[in-house]
Amino acid sequence: MKLKAESGITGIDITVSIALISIFIALIATITYNIQKKSADIERLSEATMYAVELVEEIKSGGFDILPAKGTNTIENYEPGYILDNEGKETPYYQEIQVLDYTELPGNESKVSEILKKVTVNVKYMSGSKEKTVELSTIISKEN
Repeated sequence: MKLKAESGITGIDITVSIALISIFIALIATITYNIQKKSADIERLSEATMYAVELVEEIKSGGFDILPAKGTNTIENYEPGYILDNEGKETPYYQEIQVLDYTELPGNESKVSEILKKVTVNVKYMSGSKEKTVELSTIISKEN
């Protein structure tokens, strides 16, 4: 029996190789896209959190006197709207600030008013086609 020596590459070998390489490239491209998308989402969340923390700290540094009286839920000069950056340009982040007197919170109706206030800062932004929100709250007390 005579054995024939095989040499060269057949069409089937080339087709299988191209299919495997295509699948591998598609997998790498999908992973890269997902990593970039998650990275952008994390960056937006970090920036929104930074703006929320800055607002809370700014309001806390203003003290109890800048907070509105019971029944008024917004702080003067902190109306809802887009946050401005350091150059005065609008950012894609929208702020809403709500102030509640401690007695306006459930279960505290019988307490003394105008001593404690709960300040809630919401920073909203778009992530893809979804609106996301970062919410931070703090309690500010009146100093004697």
